[in-house]
Amino acid sequence: MTKRSGVVVTLAAAAFAASIVTSAQGAFPDRPIELIVPFAPGGGSGITGELMKKIATEEKLSPQPITITYKPGASGQVGWTYLATRKKDGGYSIATATASFNTAFILGKQLQVTPKDFTPIALMLMDTALIVTQPGSKFKSMKEVIAAATKSPDSVRVSGTGATGGDAIATALINQALKIKLNYIPFQSGGEAAAAILGGHVELAISNPNELVPHIDAQKLVPLAVFSPQRLPILKDTPTMKELGHDIVVDQGRGVVAPAGIPKDHEQFLVEMLRKMTQTKAWAEYAAKNAMSVRFLSGAEYAKYLEEEREKLKGVVHLLGAKK
Repeated sequence: MTKRSGVVVTLAAAAFAASIVTSAQGAFPDRPIELIVPFAPGGGSGITGELMKKIATEEKLSPQPITITYKPGASGQVGWTYLATRKKDGGYSIATATASFNTAFILGKQLQVTPKDFTPIALMLMDTALIVTQPGSKFKSMKEVIAAATKSPDSVRVSGTGATGGDAIATALINQALKIKLNYIPFQSGGEAAAAILGGHVELAISNPNELVPHIDAQKLVPLAVFSPQRLPILKDTPTMKELGHDIVVDQGRGVVAPAGIPKDHEQFLVEMLRKMTQTKAWAEYAAKNAMSVRFLSGAEYAKYLEEEREKLKGVVHLLGAKK
């Protein structure tokens, strides 16, 4: 055997050995991917999660299906804490992430996890907030809501998702800017918050459009104002809070996180799967129908976005009645 042929044989043997290892370990994913939704079914996170599951299957974005696990509680912290314990899963467990994902880190609560316990995978959507009432309500405008809350603090009840998420922050911003006191009542999902106003248990509801627009279309709820910079195309007759003279804008990123320390190739697969997902017709239609915009950031860019959002939250966290 010549020296050259010996090198060829050696390289061939190494390649064969690598193929055996790859075959033994299996390409990622070789079993279903668990998507944790840290809120109860029926809310914005659940609706988005179910769509992700559907698109992944229909568009063949993964050789394995996505399964949904609902882990509601503590404004999402139960689900995200559970995700952090799945570090040895190697990326087979991921979770939806909303504004609440950041809030608890700022509130100073005694959590078992920190931002370092997670791998930011991708930001996929930007959402806003909407305030609604019932068709037969005594409130026909935000002006009437403000007058009632000014005259009798805590008399106007508002349902929303979680005690520290975007809905709670929107309510707190209204209270601060207008010097009133709406009585915010948190629920474990947007579906439960909507059920509260549909059942007449509260006077108002603040939530994401995708949780309320179907009820508006069915004429079961009436929009009073939106918290977006401009009017929403699907609610052209509904004024923004800024139009009403109150500079209150609420936006919320919807993304996906994984436990810290997952293999880089697994992380890259998840990033590309979600990137392709946001490029589908179904995703674009979902965003447009629910007054959201598609925005994709991954890896370090998404991590930077989350860090910047935490800095912003430090300026409003005191409104939630908690210390920094």
